[in-house]
Amino acid sequence: MNIYVRLVYRNLRANLDRISLFFELVFPLFFIFVQGFALSELVTPFDIGNGRVISYQLFLAAGAITLTVINSGTNAGTQLWYDRKNGMFEQLLMGPFTRLQYILSIILATLIIGIASSLLVFLIALPVLGGALYLSLQSVFLTGLALFLGTMFFGSFALALSVALKSSESFNIVSTFTFFIFLFTSSVFYPANKAPPVIQSVSLLNPLTYATDLLRAGLFDSMTPFISTELTLLTVETIVIFTIAVLAFRRIRV
Repeated sequence: MNIYVRLVYRNLRANLDRISLFFELVFPLFFIFVQGFALSELVTPFDIGNGRVISYQLFLAAGAITLTVINSGTNAGTQLWYDRKNGMFEQLLMGPFTRLQYILSIILATLIIGIASSLLVFLIALPVLGGALYLSLQSVFLTGLALFLGTMFFGSFALALSVALKSSESFNIVSTFTFFIFLFTSSVFYPANKAPPVIQSVSLLNPLTYATDLLRAGLFDSMTPFISTELTLLTVETIVIFTIAVLAFRRIRV
């Protein structure tokens, strides 16, 4: 346990750059307080399930909270690249640390940063969310599970990309491009069932859609018959991508 504490603490120190964290928080808050206010009068309120009708600003505020899941996931791949580039990866493996301990420590640090960032954005967005929130043990559990699985998926995805790509420049370009695909084909900015058929099909396979829908269901008590299916699919996708990341990580040559 002491080994994991040391590695997680080291990864947190490496990722807690004040400027980077500032912009990671500003990014979702921009959508809540700028885009949300700007478009709330243009987009009519709509039903998100279970008879709950909310404004577009509330819809977008919940979606913006899940943006921290992507931002935190990118940190996992970036951390691995910096360690390999600066020789820290080899030095750690020469010490009392194994590959499994190393990759699990990155995932744990990513989870801590991702969930903490999401909670901070949630607290700042409370004036917008206001009385629309529905708090219960089930809603808290569902919200926490959505953030946990979402952060696990994108952290593992970034690690797999970091192993597969041969340079940090390639990683930055490819990860940014793929995460934008995840973002704009998800239900963060619009309901998946309102999108054109092609985008709707992609959205229904997108783990970010599942994480966002689960979070909205928890925050606004908008449970639908499809929520349990989304939870199952997100869990399966997370397990698969985590397994791929671990197998790819084992192939790194020291």
